[in-house]
Amino acid sequence: MYRTNQNGQPQRVNNEPEHRNHVSDRQQGSAHVPMSVSEQFKESWLTAIIGSILFAFGMCLLFWNEGRAVKVAHSLDEALRSIVSLPNPTKAFPEFEGRVVHLTGPLSISEPLTEPEYGVIMAAIKLKRRVQMYQWIEIEEERSFGGVTEEDKNYYYTTEWKDKLIDSDQFYIRTGHHNPREIPIKSQVQIAHEVKIGTISLGSELKMKFTDFVEVTGDERPERRDIKLHSGLYYHCNDLWNPQVGDIRIQFSYAGKVGDVYSVVGMLSEGTIVPYYTSHREEILLQRKHKLTVDQMFHLEHVHNYWRTWTIRGLGWLVLFLAATCLANILKTLILNSNFLCGIIAIESLTMSVSMSISLLVIGFAWVWYRPVIGLCLALASVIPFIYSTITSGPQTQQRDNYRRL
Repeated sequence: MYRTNQNGQPQRVNNEPEHRNHVSDRQQGSAHVPMSVSEQFKESWLTAIIGSILFAFGMCLLFWNEGRAVKVAHSLDEALRSIVSLPNPTKAFPEFEGRVVHLTGPLSISEPLTEPEYGVIMAAIKLKRRVQMYQWIEIEEERSFGGVTEEDKNYYYTTEWKDKLIDSDQFYIRTGHHNPREIPIKSQVQIAHEVKIGTISLGSELKMKFTDFVEVTGDERPERRDIKLHSGLYYHCNDLWNPQVGDIRIQFSYAGKVGDVYSVVGMLSEGTIVPYYTSHREEILLQRKHKLTVDQMFHLEHVHNYWRTWTIRGLGWLVLFLAATCLANILKTLILNSNFLCGIIAIESLTMSVSMSISLLVIGFAWVWYRPVIGLCLALASVIPFIYSTITSGPQTQQRDNYRRL
């Protein structure tokens, strides 16, 4: 392009820099255009797949946990509505056959449980024998220098008391580190054949619930000279202070001592307490130490169900948070490409908002049938994280809108 100067002579004008500036501006503007979801998936496909798997697992975990919690709560209420408290368990109550009953009283058994070789005699529902053997164990150690781990590994060997047999054939260095092929004395739990509270017998399922074991601290030495007693433990060894590989030690403990007062809830069937199955096929068979009323026992079960449910809820939320973290790039791209989502979701707290909202939504819908008001409130509360994050990040939202307009 030419133009006339002051002397009337034509002069060429160079517009190339201006042209390059326009091109540069267009390229800069195009650089701010958000990429599509498919393009973002191609860049982060591995984390997207991992996030999808975690998301599916977290959702399933929350659905299962809430379904179980609802069934347990409903089953406890169903059993409580039909329960009968036996005022005197020393009498027979044939009119309550097939009903859910509650009774309290001291335990009694027909014969005590014994371990003749060790002189242990215990009047209790259970007598547990725990056997440990002195064995070689292998310790594998890796060395690293300056953050670089050596390929060669070091192996160390020491001796410890172990409940299970350690296979020394799997050791890296087997010479001089041989364990016996089997433990000659087995661990076991004896269970009393006949256990009663008054005239009411406890069924086998109820006896299995006695798990509050207490160590037997007898001081009567066994008659056998190869068995030594020290601090409540029975040793099969030559030298108590220098045990050898293959030596045995045994510990005894009991649960449900005769004379202790227990409260139980279950179905009365032919004079025996057996499990009661609700309409949801949930088993109701409760056992607590000490004298407790019906309301106290069911309250403790509701509390136990409450804490167990919230523990798994926390685990489910953590899984969803990890899933949202893995899917963060795709979620951000999806939001930036949507005017509606961009206005209600703050990218700065995206992972926290998504994980909290989905968790509350799943929990709320699970409880709608059993507790409609609570369930609907939780479901409606699922939008609170988005509202809170949007309100607290107002300036950032405006900046993001300006960014999208470039």
